Amino acid sequence: MKLINNIFDNRIQANNLLFEISLGDYYQMSKSVLDKNEFQRRRVKSSSTVYSLLKKDLLEGCIIPPIVLALSDKDFDPKKGFEEDVITEYILREQNRLIILDGLQRTFTIRDLFRDLESSEDEDKLKKLKSQKLRIEVYLGINKIGILYRMLTLNTGQTPMSMRHQIEILYSDYLEQDLDGITLLLESEDRTPRHNKEYKFKEIVEGFNSYLDRDYLPMDRNSVLENIESLEKLSTENQNSDLFIDYLKAFDRLIQTLINKSDNWEFDDESIETTLSGQPFGKNSEKLFKRTQLMTGFGSAIGKLIDFKSIDKLNDVPNLYKDIDLGDINDTFNNYIARLDYIRRVAKKIGNDQRMFFHHLFRELFDKKGDSYLNFNKSIDEAFSTYLRKTQ
Repeated sequence: MKLINNIFDNRIQANNLLFEISLGDYYQMSKSVLDKNEFQRRRVKSSSTVYSLLKKDLLEGCIIPPIVLALSDKDFDPKKGFEEDVITEYILREQNRLIILDGLQRTFTIRDLFRDLESSEDEDKLKKLKSQKLRIEVYLGINKIGILYRMLTLNTGQTPMSMRHQIEILYSDYLEQDLDGITLLLESEDRTPRHNKEYKFKEIVEGFNSYLDRDYLPMDRNSVLENIESLEKLSTENQNSDLFIDYLKAFDRLIQTLINKSDNWEFDDESIETTLSGQPFGKNSEKLFKRTQLMTGFGSAIGKLIDFKSIDKLNDVPNLYKDIDLGDINDTFNNYIARLDYIRRVAKKIGNDQRMFFHHLFRELFDKKGDSYLNFNKSIDEAFSTYLRKTQ
């Protein structure tokens, strides 16, 4: 691996290193990149004809565009620089942490071609392929936000990243932190939260994004670059606070409070006067409240209340929970279920309408200037009335 050039990228504050490497060495490196990095994108379905042509081109000595990789390392200072042999040894040593920003499908094609030749035992073609040259760019000293930013800008117009992948890259550092007993589950784990303090990582992030944007609607692909800019601004304006952690703990404490105050409530279809259109929104308190629609509604509502000066800051919200009045639990929760059942029956987009309802429920519940302040049942009725006014 030979270093050809080193340019500093001022936008993402990282060094861009251009290397020349043999296809054989890159094939070996790709095993670490794709097999050991849990945040690397997976293969997507693409035109087999295009990649069959690329295989033939590679066998004829075709030079393909550089493959772009990144190595995130908070301890690395790109401005100090390294000698070529030190940089090369460092990248090879840490190659299992490399992420492919651009050239994933080319990498899979290279791997497929090597496997084909290894199976065919065509030693001459295999030897020739191993010695061919490939250019790779490595962003060194880049942070996770920079990785996502470059990934988005490099892949414009190509196979888009899934929202899951964007979110996991953007917020992945939080998976390494002690979260006071809270467990965040990656979508790749393919597991439903089983305990009170377990949440899907993607859903919590969507709730936090709703807090940042003051918007209960879920994230879409076009909002991710704006989200990056919001995070960069927050990182400079909130040096003594971590708003993601504050949001997570505020939401978790709300869930724990509602579950504890519900006194092991379970749904009884004989106690509800309304005839439901299907299964109730939840059959116990945990299932009533640990929902992604509620996470986003809570986030956007608290953000709005802070903007309106009804709440000073996010950390103040959990101090209110002990005074939440559920009233008669069975009446309150049946009212909650009946209102959500109506929304399910009439909504064109159920999830979005539910998010709207929860947004207004929490605005009513925590607005000290309102008549429903800390009264859960009254907040349900007021939120439902607002929902009807906005949708009819």
